[in-house]
Amino acid sequence: MALFHQGVTKRQFNIAGAVLGIFIMLSCGLTIAVCQGSECDVVVWLMVGFHFVLNIAASVYIVISLNAVRQEQYMAEPKELKQTLVSREDAIRRGGYLPVGYFKNGFTLESANQALYLESTLGYVVWRGALPKVVAPGVTPEDTGGFAPDAWVEVSGMASSFKLNNMVLVEDFYHLVTADGDWTPAAQAAINYAFYHGLNKVWSFQKMVFKSPLRIDNWDRGLEVRFGYLAAHADFPASTDWKKANPLIIIGEKSGGGMVALEIHIGYMFGNDRANGISVRGPGCGGSRIHIGRATNCNIVYDCSQQTHPAASNFITGDFWHNGKMGAYFARGTSGERPIAEGHKLSVGFITRMIYGGSLWRNGSQYGQISGDADFNGRYLSEVTLSGNALTGLERGAEISNGTASGEVLAFYAQTAGVYKVLIIEKVNVSGGNSSFATGDKLTSGSWSGEVSAVRTAEQGQQFYFDIILDFYGSAFAKIDVDCGYLGGIVGHSLHSCSLNYKSSYSAYTNSMNGAQWVHSGSTMTLRDSYLNKNVLDSTADFVAPGGHLFMRNYRTYGSEFAATFAPGKPVTIRQFKHIGSTNAPGMKDIYEVQMFGPNSRLKGLCASFKVAVSGEDLEIFESTVTDASRVKVIPVVERDQEEPNNIDKIKLFVQVQQDSPNTFPLYFTFNRK
Repeated sequence: MALFHQGVTKRQFNIAGAVLGIFIMLSCGLTIAVCQGSECDVVVWLMVGFHFVLNIAASVYIVISLNAVRQEQYMAEPKELKQTLVSREDAIRRGGYLPVGYFKNGFTLESANQALYLESTLGYVVWRGALPKVVAPGVTPEDTGGFAPDAWVEVSGMASSFKLNNMVLVEDFYHLVTADGDWTPAAQAAINYAFYHGLNKVWSFQKMVFKSPLRIDNWDRGLEVRFGYLAAHADFPASTDWKKANPLIIIGEKSGGGMVALEIHIGYMFGNDRANGISVRGPGCGGSRIHIGRATNCNIVYDCSQQTHPAASNFITGDFWHNGKMGAYFARGTSGERPIAEGHKLSVGFITRMIYGGSLWRNGSQYGQISGDADFNGRYLSEVTLSGNALTGLERGAEISNGTASGEVLAFYAQTAGVYKVLIIEKVNVSGGNSSFATGDKLTSGSWSGEVSAVRTAEQGQQFYFDIILDFYGSAFAKIDVDCGYLGGIVGHSLHSCSLNYKSSYSAYTNSMNGAQWVHSGSTMTLRDSYLNKNVLDSTADFVAPGGHLFMRNYRTYGSEFAATFAPGKPVTIRQFKHIGSTNAPGMKDIYEVQMFGPNSRLKGLCASFKVAVSGEDLEIFESTVTDASRVKVIPVVERDQEEPNNIDKIKLFVQVQQDSPNTFPLYFTFNRK
């Protein structure tokens, strides 16, 4: 150590040792050459042995010393050259770029593939603006145009992946991440770079935090975006209107006009109780796939309600969405050319704990398809039933009050005919019957007013929740397909024009096709009209019973018909009867009404009727309008078995008719059981 302190460096010491080793090896060879005689044998072999040991030691020391010299040279190189320069040069050459110098030294760029090494980022940049580009020594990119798609662009470490995989990594733009951790500039630069270079894959494996929305716009070809983790920064701008909150990703908004074939895959999305997840705006997109695996603390995870053009037929999928205000919101945009949200396919493994409902569908979102499961949503909602049908003048999103408490009108509907309801967002969790509104309350909202006749919340005496809300009141129609394994509940308007297939623990009346519901209690199968809220038909082992009066429009109803030709004085059996009875009142007789008609109007008195009462062992005729003038007789006939006269099963019951005029003519009969 003292030697080094006196001015001899470790490098010099290592070099001197290497030289000494070489000298020892040479002296060994010289000794062998001088001593050739026998008198030198002992001396020679002693010297040879001694020098052989020194030779081995010297060889080892040479290797160690020279390696130390190389290591010292390597450690003395600039850190950026040792770790990144060679590999990045190789990468950008494979990508078609040519390293030409250092930014700090200045250079005149004459072609778009010439790259300058930028010391501040340890990487290479190229100029995308007008050429030639004069770079003076000592300037920075910010001084000479800044980073932009048409100015300075970072290319270090990206070129090989661009060409081999058609992919851009957001991490390659890490130098744009702000000091407080905002990844938005880096992600936007990656999107823009892919756009301007004809690439269509933008990926990130990092936990990215955004302070402002990432914008995906104007893509005229397919784009694949895959982010592992996306969260809202603590300084992400909050909104007073949960429906209009800024999203983490905006699709469309400014230009492009109906992008298609987008594929966006987000592994984890955290809204931080400030942001929406993904929002389709402006020209929007259609025929695209958007997957959000796990979403939490978002105002709305997926929003398609602010588009100005058709944004239809998108596949929206997910795994587990929870702890937000609403899972998905679909509605017609407020302006533009046919800004519909039709044909969306929403399929999420489980949507839960969304305080304003699992998903909301409004005018413009017809032909939607919903699958997956949902439960425990809508804990901040109160459904109030009105005493009248006064929905005219009520506006969605408006404030509504009973004079003491107030809330926001989320939806209103007539789920069943003549029963009008308003769904109100309250400021706190009101599940379990803790609504701020009560029966008899007078409600006002602007110039609208109404009276409450009933109130329902989630978990109010049953495991019911507001998982799907169909808010189509005032729309021309609503056609939605629901095919879910389990739902806590569906509410809304025009359910009778939708296809519903799901299961729930709170009600057996879940499935319906255009308002027709088939349910089975185990003993009775019932056809029910969900909109009219009535049973249409009951079927048991003993009977099939309509739920109301049977109306045949312009057609008559009958049990059976019979016609025969009657000769004078010869009775004809017109029907054999068998007692059927009733399970409701044992012993009840079967009543038949019989109408009789002649062949034409010239046979006066043959248009008549009579009734037949049938028991197990007898029958009788009553309320007959057959007169003696018609020369027709109605004859009840009871035939008993001669061997078992009291055996009811062997008793035969007939009705015969006989005419005693001198003529032969046909008669016609109809039978109706009453």
